[in-house]
This record gives sequence, structure tokens and C-alpha cells, in this order.
Amino acid sequence: MKLDVYALGSALMDIQIHVTDAQLTQLGLQKGTMRLTQRAEQEEILKQLLTAAELSLDHAGDKLQVAAGGSAANTVYGIAQLGGTAALCGKVARDRFGDAYIRNTRESGVLFNGIQVDGSTGTCVVLITDDAQRTMLTHLGVASDLTIEDIDPEHLRQSTYLYLEGYLFDSDIATNTMFAAVKMARQHNVSIALTASDLLCVERHKDMLIDLLRRDVDLLFANADEARALSDTETLEEAIRKLSELCRGVAVTDGARGSVVCFNRTPIRIKPFIVTP
Repeated sequence: MKLDVYALGSALMDIQIHVTDAQLTQLGLQKGTMRLTQRAEQEEILKQLLTAAELSLDHAGDKLQVAAGGSAANTVYGIAQLGGTAALCGKVARDRFGDAYIRNTRESGVLFNGIQVDGSTGTCVVLITDDAQRTMLTHLGVASDLTIEDIDPEHLRQSTYLYLEGYLFDSDIATNTMFAAVKMARQHNVSIALTASDLLCVERHKDMLIDLLRRDVDLLFANADEARALSDTETLEEAIRKLSELCRGVAVTDGARGSVVCFNRTPIRIKPFIVTP
């Protein structure tokens, strides 16, 4: 089966809750970033934010929205909704969240290997402010244990793009798996796309991200802050110019100002349009 995209990423159950800027400040969190944490801290954060009787991740109350997520997973969900064909390589546990993740992903039209192992499924507490910015606290669980054996060679070979998330660099095991997938993709003329994922992720793994961009990436996705951090520049225009010297395609989101897509060093700005909730 021919696929548009084969994605490698952390399979995480998203636990979403709306918060105020003041609450983020009170919690000591940097708005718009992702920080790795443990389930115990996720539970404690929820206890500070909620007054519902059921506060734990295993008994999410009405104030929480729970859905299958993860950076790469969200991308392939979108592709499937737009009529494309996509597959996801990820790992979950033999628990309630793992079962729900497999069911939700497959129901969305995404091909999913559905690998389940002992342990706990990764979870991400997503704190959403009124400006739609997300601040995330992530417990990777078994999602970080993505191995070379988990890759479906046939799905990868049949894909137009291999899609990678920068968050994979947070795990040595997943990093090695990503490099193996890149090698396999190159052997079969599969193009490679990479998302920078998060500003703090860029700061943690900048050298490896730049090296991967220079050697293997055909298309980079980033937001304006991530692009400036990756390129050590002050303006978005400078960032796009510098990053386009590393890979053929660069796509950067720029908040309310829209986005910029640059192929073969020719940038095109795409204006936003107003959406009424």
C-alpha cells in the first residue's frame, strides 16, 4: 500500500485542561514549552488546578479532555483527515491508556503498529491558555523505548515521506531508531521531514538537530521561536535564509502573522485568516 507519510514518534495520551497565564506563572512553568516529568508531578499539577472529585490521570474527570496524541501522531491524524494515507510507528503499554490509544488512532484512519509492552503508556498534560498556546508536561513512559525492531520496513519503503519529531532525541534508544529509519529511507529514496518540536527541545539537542538537517532532512517544520533558536538569528527572515541553506524545504509558523514556506531558497508568506470559535 502506497503511503504519503510514515511517522516515528512518541505515542502519548494527551490530558488537556484550560488554564490562565496567572496559573502558569504560579506553577513556575514557561509558557509554550514542553518539559519532561514523571507521573507523580503530573498528578500534583492536576490537584492544584482541579477541584473535581476525580483528579488522577487514571480517573480523568469532566474538566479534562483525554485523547491520543504526540507530535508525530497529531501530524498523521491531520493527514488522514485531509484524505491522505499515513502510518504511525509508536509504542504504548498494556494498560487502559494503551488500549484507548490504539483504538483512537486506528479509528482516525491512521495505520498503527499498536505495539504494547509492560510498563506505563506515556502521558502529556497539556495546559491550554486563552491564546491557544500549549504548555506541556510529558511523562514518556514506554514511548521512549522505540526500537529498530518496531519499524515496519514495508510501510517505510512504500512512503513518500518519513516524518520524524525532534522529541525523539530525548531518548537514546529512540534516537538510534530514528537514525536507522533515516538510513532505510535513504536506501529507498524516501524523502525525510523533521519537526523541531519545541523550543526547549531545540536547546537540548541543537547540535544533533543541525547535523541531521545538514545531512538528511528534505523538509523542516518549526515555529518562529524554534527557527530562530536553531539558526542563532534574531529575525525570522534571517532564520529562514540560514535554515534553507541546510535543507531544501523550510516551513515556519508565525502565530497570528501566518506562516512562511520556503523551497529552494524562495520564501512565500502565507497570510492567516480569522477563525471564530
